[in-house]
Amino acid sequence: MMRKAVPFLVIVILFLTNSCSEHGTFPPAGSYSQVLLITETGKIEGFTEDMVKELEHVIDYYNKNELQFYVKVISIYDLNKEQPAKNMVFLGLPRQGKLGEYINTFIGPAGVRSVLEGKLNVFKKLNYPIPGQLSVIVTASSPEYLDKVIKEQGAFIRNLIEEANRERLRDYLLKKEDTYQEKRLKSKYGFTVRMPQLYRVNQEREDVPGVEIVRIKPHRGLTVSWKYWEKKGVSLADSNELYKVRADLAWKMYDKDVMRRDLVKFSVDHLGTYEAVRMDGYWENSQDVYGGPFICFFIYDEFKSRLWVVDCVVFAPGFKKHPLLRELLSIAETFRI
Repeated sequence: MMRKAVPFLVIVILFLTNSCSEHGTFPPAGSYSQVLLITETGKIEGFTEDMVKELEHVIDYYNKNELQFYVKVISIYDLNKEQPAKNMVFLGLPRQGKLGEYINTFIGPAGVRSVLEGKLNVFKKLNYPIPGQLSVIVTASSPEYLDKVIKEQGAFIRNLIEEANRERLRDYLLKKEDTYQEKRLKSKYGFTVRMPQLYRVNQEREDVPGVEIVRIKPHRGLTVSWKYWEKKGVSLADSNELYKVRADLAWKMYDKDVMRRDLVKFSVDHLGTYEAVRMDGYWENSQDVYGGPFICFFIYDEFKSRLWVVDCVVFAPGFKKHPLLRELLSIAETFRI
């Protein structure tokens, strides 16, 4: 089995925890799709405007575009007037103004030196300043360099926030866990997925083969399937064959769903601890007029010469798709062979 490699990061993240807070013990409010962006002035100009653009990244869900995050910009002077948000990004320069004082306290003298030397620019604390809250510092030695950091590392910063979102969401969902079904699936099929009680096993198909778990209203489903794979590994070079694998899965498992090749893209990614080929696309039903987005992961099991398929599918007319896919991914990341 391929395992996730530890990548080299130009940006270093500090993972720290702290429970002290000026807000007391109230839990963070709002959606995981919301980001509170704190600057010195609260004005949307210069590097602040660029940070807003990076965070409000547009995701193409084929029949409708969605923003990855919705950003509210405030001044550091107004922070105590806000309800604690799930995601906060502090954007500014160390040693400058009230925000600079906050940054200095947050990252400490060693962190400030690293910023001024051009070594570190992004710092992260989860469960800070209160449990369940994420605080991210984006800083640099000068306004010009900070603008460069934002433009070059915008995707990295968004992914950092998303990973923390999925971690907290997963912890919440698994407070009530269906361990009986987990043990049964492991014994019968040789894989595990941690299963919230909000989900149920919808179908088990020997002809596919595959197992689908779902949560409805709106519908979000996760299917695990598998097949013999004669190649030694899986890569982007296998994209045409992988497309056919999922096409067969969708036709059998999802009542004759189909895909359009022009609406599918492949990338190298990871799922939990495993390296994977990721497939993003849009599904449609061949018998009726409806569809939705999907994200599918292909993982190679070298010990069994098996290709595992972990498929995340949303059908949610009138609902935003990104939060639902975020939830599915938080569960899919618990997949283990």
